[in-house]
Amino acid sequence: MLHLKKVKIYLLATLILTSYTALPQTSLTDTSIEITSLHNAVNFYHSFLSPETGLYNGSEYTYYAYYPFVINEGHPFFQSNSFDTGSVFYNNVLYENVLLQFDIVKEELVTKDPSKMYSLKLHSDRIGWFNISGHTFVRPEGKKTSNPVLSPGFYDLLYNGNTPLYKKATKILNEYSSSTEGLYHYVVESDEYFIKKNNQYYKIKGKKSLMPLLNDSKKEVAQFIRKNKLNLKKNKDISYKMILTYYDRLPNHNVKAAN
Repeated sequence: MLHLKKVKIYLLATLILTSYTALPQTSLTDTSIEITSLHNAVNFYHSFLSPETGLYNGSEYTYYAYYPFVINEGHPFFQSNSFDTGSVFYNNVLYENVLLQFDIVKEELVTKDPSKMYSLKLHSDRIGWFNISGHTFVRPEGKKTSNPVLSPGFYDLLYNGNTPLYKKATKILNEYSSSTEGLYHYVVESDEYFIKKNNQYYKIKGKKSLMPLLNDSKKEVAQFIRKNKLNLKKNKDISYKMILTYYDRLPNHNVKAAN
């Protein structure tokens, strides 16, 4: 009887947890009571399954197998080469307060096993989204790979409004031969920005490619850029986010678009 009761509670918690599926893609309008209930369900679910084999079932991530040399300049990870505490929606289950590290070069999300002795790479096709260092990474098109504008992989969701803003960070390893240091390895970083409007994705490279997409409010947006002295060649993350936030708040755009 006790076993049956646990199974019923387990199934109920699992059902509640699935409501987190679209968490980073939609605005939260739930009351504080509902949010608290969801978090309580999450905590119960994880305590019920402890230790959680659902998350720690990837293969071992061996850094020196990928990088059997000294990287003289830069590192392959997002922001820091150290683990940070984050969240991951994995196999339709939300895991919070998890040690995470995102290898951008290999496009792999890494965590620690429960003993914190080994690094494990999570199965990419099971990752719905993850949050690390205050940034939420999503697949704008889910698991589809046929979009002509977006390359496969995870994108940093910089702004989640009517006109969402995505950033694709890329790192590649280069090398050259130095007479004093031998083979010198270094990381080259680049970023690409995309917005979604009217159910279409567009790559933006600066003001010239952004303004035509906002043409229905071009005058207002141009005034906003001048007033706030925004430099779209520098601080792109902040500038693009500020512009799109303002654009979405204009009277003719403040109704949620069909994204």
